[in-house]
Amino acid sequence: MNTRMIARLVRKDCWLMRWPLAAYTLAALAGLAMTALGGQAGRSAGITLALNVLIGLSFHVMLGPVLGERERKTLAFVMSLPVTPSDAAIAKLGAAFLLFLAPATIAATTLVWLSPVDIPTAMAASHQPLWFHALGTLGYYGVVLGAWMLFFSVVLAAAIVSESIGWTIAVLTGLLFGFGNFALQVLPTLHGFGRYLRALARGQAALPVTIACEAAGIAAIVVVILVLQRRKTSFV
Repeated sequence: MNTRMIARLVRKDCWLMRWPLAAYTLAALAGLAMTALGGQAGRSAGITLALNVLIGLSFHVMLGPVLGERERKTLAFVMSLPVTPSDAAIAKLGAAFLLFLAPATIAATTLVWLSPVDIPTAMAASHQPLWFHALGTLGYYGVVLGAWMLFFSVVLAAAIVSESIGWTIAVLTGLLFGFGNFALQVLPTLHGFGRYLRALARGQAALPVTIACEAAGIAAIVVVILVLQRRKTSFV
């Protein structure tokens, strides 16, 4: 593994995405400001904008750094470097997660602090030390970002492995349709789902277990990507 060239490729993707990244970051900050200063209407607009940032960012990172190499004629630059398809895949993963996490963390702040879990009230009612509350808040960040990163990882895998816009859009659309309908129509009817949500809101064992499951899913997807890419002998 050529770590120096991988770092160079990560820098290249981040540089090419610098203006969209700045725009998504500003949009995420605007959504956060709306929720803090805009009353009920601002809260609603802020949540909508935060979700739009997460969804739009997922699209843009796939269509830009991952699938845009051939369109922007930068694939020749990658092929000229002493890297293997596996090295290129590692660089794509690193750049994609960096580009996603910067605005997504800001957008997640809106979703965490406006979730059904009233974190400030829970902190005020508890006699636990400050570090305990900070750890709990990081846990809710982990749940929100972990869920989106798991979704993002599946679509990223489709983009890197297939190198096809059509297949990537198909996977993305299928996930949105399938999970959307499952979350809205099936999950609320499942026995014990309400109890799970209450345990999650109270920071009980459901919180670390959920984060662990999300992390395991992301790690499994990354391993699958690297295994499949190692089988490739060329970029063609």
